[in-house]
Amino acid sequence: MATITQLHIFSKVIEIGNFTKAGQALKMTQPAVSQAVSSLEAELGVSLLIRDKSRGLILTDIGEKILLQIRTIENSLKIIDQEVAAEKGLETGTIKVAGFPDVSARFLPKIIQAIQQKYPNITIELFEGSVEEVFNWITSRMVDIGFIYSPHSSLDIIPLVEDKYMAVFPPEHHLLKKSLITLSDLSNESLIVGKWGDPKAIEQLFIDKGLPYHQKYTVSNLNTMLGMIQERLGLSILPELAIKDTEMWKYARPILTDYRRNIALAAISLQHVSRATKLFIDIVKEQVN
Repeated sequence: MATITQLHIFSKVIEIGNFTKAGQALKMTQPAVSQAVSSLEAELGVSLLIRDKSRGLILTDIGEKILLQIRTIENSLKIIDQEVAAEKGLETGTIKVAGFPDVSARFLPKIIQAIQQKYPNITIELFEGSVEEVFNWITSRMVDIGFIYSPHSSLDIIPLVEDKYMAVFPPEHHLLKKSLITLSDLSNESLIVGKWGDPKAIEQLFIDKGLPYHQKYTVSNLNTMLGMIQERLGLSILPELAIKDTEMWKYARPILTDYRRNIALAAISLQHVSRATKLFIDIVKEQVN
């Protein structure tokens, strides 16, 4: 019969995507990690993953199904540990939180600080990625909870804040003379788009108005984007929260559109999250609202 240790090692290998790094995280040697995964596959009688030199570790179909169940088991064990600790007067545990970069930078420092002050034995493990990656991490149970754009019919959500979009221009751009920008104003401009946000939704705004959309560059980092705007390589459409505390705020103007980014906390089931995650949710509500 497969052991809890084997299941946990397999889950960690897939989470990190590398046997050696998983071994480092688990304080095990790479051969020991590899042997544990091989033993699990032998015990189950199926191949769980494929080692591909160019693409890394790839889950088989049955591997994906089993991984989801393993993470459900891990979450249940975490709930048991935290409930027992709470019975003894302790609040402990690790919370895996996913977010996209601008929201993480805006909210998480003060949230983590509040958690540490109130619950010093609770730790937070942060995963940052695109909106799509965050959604996939939540649905695959790789994380306990995440910040997403709402609505999402397949997830339980807690609405947090509504964020409007701004046009961010290079210095001395002629449109900075306007206090309110229309999509038509931007239809002939070169746009710099961030991978972490929701570029398809932005493009759809132009399509719905019958306007041309000129995406010139795609970048992965907000600071890179802002630097490119400063160098007059293009302009961008960004959420207010992403740029409000940056030097580029003085070059931002509101856009005349009803489109908003609704940020929410999300989990597969808010009813069944761990005790530590429930405490995290309470802190988020206090700090964000």
